[in-house]
Parts: sequence; structure tokens; C-alpha cells
Amino acid sequence: MNEKLQQRLKRLKTLPVFPTLLTAGNLACGITAVLCAASYVPGSPAHSWMLLIGASAVFVAMIFDMFDGKVARMTRTAGPFGAELDSLADVVSFGVAPAILVHRLVLGQPGVFAYGDKLLWFVTVFYAVMAAIRLARYNVEHSDEATPWFRGLPSPGAAALVCGWVMFHQYALLYPDKLIARWLADTGLIVPGSWSGLESMDPFRWALVGITVGAGLLMVSTVRYPHAGNTLFGRLSFRSMIMLIMLIAGLVIVPFPYVLFFGTSGYVAWGLFRGSYEVWRNWRQGRSPLTDEDEEDADDLGEGDDQGKDVGPAPGR
Repeated sequence: MNEKLQQRLKRLKTLPVFPTLLTAGNLACGITAVLCAASYVPGSPAHSWMLLIGASAVFVAMIFDMFDGKVARMTRTAGPFGAELDSLADVVSFGVAPAILVHRLVLGQPGVFAYGDKLLWFVTVFYAVMAAIRLARYNVEHSDEATPWFRGLPSPGAAALVCGWVMFHQYALLYPDKLIARWLADTGLIVPGSWSGLESMDPFRWALVGITVGAGLLMVSTVRYPHAGNTLFGRLSFRSMIMLIMLIAGLVIVPFPYVLFFGTSGYVAWGLFRGSYEVWRNWRQGRSPLTDEDEEDADDLGEGDDQGKDVGPAPGR
């Protein structure tokens, strides 16, 4: 047995307890969200909460994902095993689970290849595959240096956007007497009751399909988004701290699904606005509108690189 193989086996004799449990909690929340989606029956009062609980489980998974890497670094137990496990859990919690929630909400029943089901099959698979590609690209590009930006929409951010829309829809159906829910029903954007197939879809669910596809594309794009974890655990300017306090106050005053819906939508829209401004500025300066400085400076990780190095994926998403 060569020395490199012995070193690999030696790493797996002991595992960091607390960070591994946090990552396992992330994965458990993702599986719970999938099970909630599978148990959802449109129009059934007993199952009306299932998608709301499933989407909430994805947000709980984000909390676990935010802390597992930081705990591992604080306890000096970070390593390739934790990074691998973190990425596998993220694929389930932020790739598969949101896609299944959208599939069940929009279609209203199990279905894959029947008439009208193929579109939802494509959207579900497309989003999950884009999330997996996003995670793989992040592991390759990421360095240990702290950065305030993500290159492309992070997979937790995409999952937050999709699940925020799911929670908003279900909350509006559970509490139709609320002001916003009543307005949505009066305008026909959300149609209460049971449904089956694409022929009975209301405008809100059509918009959710577009949001899911758009979130998948943004994950593999080069649009920059702020690193929420580093922002929360770092230092903020006085103005930014006031805005954060106002957001926390909104969580107390406004119903939680509304805050998540508008907050996640605003986060994604801000990144798109900033990216559009960068394109316009490059065009005004006579440069290619699609110039990406990070991509120009990056190395090509192809077959010519040294593949014998023992380099595990960096923690992240």
C-alpha cells in the first residue's frame, strides 16, 4: 500500500463531530422538504401546510449550511471530507428539494411524461442540474481567502428565491382573508382550490416556473452577488447596519413568508441590476459588454493541469 493511500485512509479514521452533525442537519432538512412535497395534496386541509413546511425546512438547511464550515474552521477541523459532505448535502437541500417543491406546487400531482407534465419535468431537472454545476464550479474556483462576492447566484440564494415564492403562494391560500392574499385572488393571480395539470395554471404559478428557470441560469452565470454569510459575520458600515436592523424588524412585524418573498426577490433583482450596470459601463468604456475580469484571470482547469495533486474541494457552495 503506497504512502498516499495510507494518508487518505488515515484521514477517515476520525471525523469532526459537531461540523459533521451540522452538515447532516442540512441534508436532513433537504430530505424532509422532499418528503413534504411528496405528501402534498392540493385542496386537502390536512395537507395544506406541507409545502409551507417543506419550504421552511430548506431555509433551516441554510442555517445549518451557514454554520457548519465556520464551526469547522473555529475548531480547526476543516478538511476535504467536510467539504465533500457539504457539497453533497447542498445538492439535495438547495438543488433537488426546491425543484421538487415547485414541481408539486405547479403540477398538483405526481407526473412525469403525461401530456402537460413534460414541461415541469424539464424545469425540475434543469434547476437541479444547474445547482449541481454551480456547486462543482464553486468548489473549483473557490479559495480560502474571504470574499464579499459570489460569482453567480449562490445555490442557497437560488433556493431561497424559489422557496420564498412557494411559501408566499401557500401562505396566501392558507390565509385568504389577508390583504395581499385577497388582492391576489381578486386580480386572478392566485386561484385557490385544487388543480391538475398545466391547463389550470394561474399566472402566479406560471411566473414561478419562469423564476425557477431563471434562478437555474443565474447560478451558472457570472453575475455577482454579495456573500451574505461573510456580511453577517463581518463588519458593516453604519448605513448597512441600519438597513439590517430594519430588515430584522420587518421579520417581526410582517408575516415571515412575505418578508422572504420580497427579500429574496429583491436580492436577486439587485444583482441583476448591478450586473446590467456593469454591462452598460463596459459598453460606455468601449470594452466588450460581456467582459468578465475574473474569467480572464482564471486558469484553465483542463487535461493539461496537474491532476495528481491531492486537492479536495474547498468548503462552500
